[in-house]
Amino acid sequence: MSDFVAELDRMIGARKKMTSELYRTILAGKATRRLLHDFVLHRWPIKSFWTRNILGIASRVEDHRLRVLLVENIYEEETGGLSGSGRHLDTFADFGAAVGVTADELAHAPVVPETAAVVEHNVRVCNTGAHFTQGVASVLLLMEGQPPIVDQGGKSMLSVMRDVYGLPEKGYEFFVHHASADEGEDAVSELEDEHAAAARELLRRYCDTPELRQGAITALADALELRHRHFDMILRTAYDPAEPVFRHTA
Repeated sequence: MSDFVAELDRMIGARKKMTSELYRTILAGKATRRLLHDFVLHRWPIKSFWTRNILGIASRVEDHRLRVLLVENIYEEETGGLSGSGRHLDTFADFGAAVGVTADELAHAPVVPETAAVVEHNVRVCNTGAHFTQGVASVLLLMEGQPPIVDQGGKSMLSVMRDVYGLPEKGYEFFVHHASADEGEDAVSELEDEHAAAARELLRRYCDTPELRQGAITALADALELRHRHFDMILRTAYDPAEPVFRHTA
């Protein structure tokens, strides 16, 4: 069983976000305003559905203690009450505002085929007849168990948004709890560690047949492929290296 969960972690590590040219471009400080602007717009439909996906998983977890861990995850995401921050989706909107995204643009964010495919996968594995462990592996663990988004020089999403792109504190707060802290803290927040640990425990507890374990592996493989197609679409449609790099101005 431990080998099964280790295999899921290996799969995530092999296609972690830093294997995407999109994230490497952002971490290198080369992102343009248009790239960061469209990054927010295209990520928004996926992020805005996050807690509803986790609710779908939680509703089918019989164990009270494990269900509470998921409820705490949802509560933190929706309120920021455990970390003393704001609602996490609102802090992502604040990041968007810092790179020029308006509230009206978020309200009418485009859902292109690559984005729709990710949303549809997440709904299917979390909120339909698929066994909920497929959602735990390919949505919860994939997001919360993501290896540090750190470049070879030690820059994290938080540090590059703050120190390179020059965002104000409100603009980079989202990254304090997501993919996230500075190099000295391994660029992963304590919240992410806790949520990933809960996902692994759920998988060890409930993926108790070869069929369920294979279902979780297949769902994760599908999610990784769809997510990287989504990342590639953002870079392909929103990035021109001839445009000036973004630097925030007050």
